[in-house]
Amino acid sequence: MRPDGRDLDPEKVWSLCEDDAYGLFVDFRWADNGGNPYCPRCGCLEPYGIRRRRFRCSEPECRAEFSVTSGTVFANRKLSFKKIIMAIWEEITAAKGVAALHLSRKLNVQYKTAYVLLQKLREAVGLRRDAIKLHGTVQIDGKYVGGVLRKANKKEERKDGRKRENKNGKRMCVLALREANKHAPNRTLTRVIMDENGKDAWAAVAKHVDPKALLIADEHKAYDDLIGLVSMHRVNHSLQYQEDDGTNSNVIESFFSRVEKAYKGINHRFSTKYLDWYMAMLAWKEDTRYMGLRWQFADLLRTITSRPTSRNLCGYWQCAAQNIVDQVWLQGEPPD
Repeated sequence: MRPDGRDLDPEKVWSLCEDDAYGLFVDFRWADNGGNPYCPRCGCLEPYGIRRRRFRCSEPECRAEFSVTSGTVFANRKLSFKKIIMAIWEEITAAKGVAALHLSRKLNVQYKTAYVLLQKLREAVGLRRDAIKLHGTVQIDGKYVGGVLRKANKKEERKDGRKRENKNGKRMCVLALREANKHAPNRTLTRVIMDENGKDAWAAVAKHVDPKALLIADEHKAYDDLIGLVSMHRVNHSLQYQEDDGTNSNVIESFFSRVEKAYKGINHRFSTKYLDWYMAMLAWKEDTRYMGLRWQFADLLRTITSRPTSRNLCGYWQCAAQNIVDQVWLQGEPPD
């Protein structure tokens, strides 16, 4: 293990008092103002404290009341700042992700609390993908996840899960694009689609891949339409895993290996509705695995304090979950 893989002492994290944990949120939320609070509604730099950890804007036209978590993914939170910090620590130190049941025991909270907390982290990380532009050498591939049929007891009643008519509609394809450059931090972009098809691949490459990049794909027909969009190299996996000149898709397969381990070893099941968020977090873990723990901790805390309040997860257990749409791209069109 690299030395920076343990550059954040867990004893220091778990021994933080509530005031210290709150101070971390303040420093990251208002980092662009030196850690001093300002109004999230109008930007006024001179709010005043009205009671413990709450502020009011001094502008007569605004007078908004706010806290350090107002307008972030943890708006209206009831969990202590220390337990949120502990949850972040658990997430960054788990290479394949954290199960909500495991976190609920660690933090001594209900399963419901741990589940929504982790989903908020995943959704916040997923929002970073909108601005990603991949450069240099980029590999693209798809992996099917979930939708496993339960086998019948008797052999004659069992169905062939490979046939389209026997599928249950829960098997989704994760389309992933990943940079494969030697001396640069490589980034991963994921999209959940129904199956590998040309329209979804075209939409992802057109938006997130630099036109001057070199795209590497396998022999799947879904990537035939990408010829002409960017420079392209194909690797026929039915013949060999690597070309004679060393061209391969090992970088993207490395990410899919992490997905498979998370699926079988941690989560055991990915809901279609939330699969996109799980993939976003696993992609972030893949991208930052060579960064130090201190860097990962700061990056995740910076992310959650700069993302807006989730319209999907705020009030999740008060029927808000019923309004969440499946985060699946259909024929190049984004989810609603």
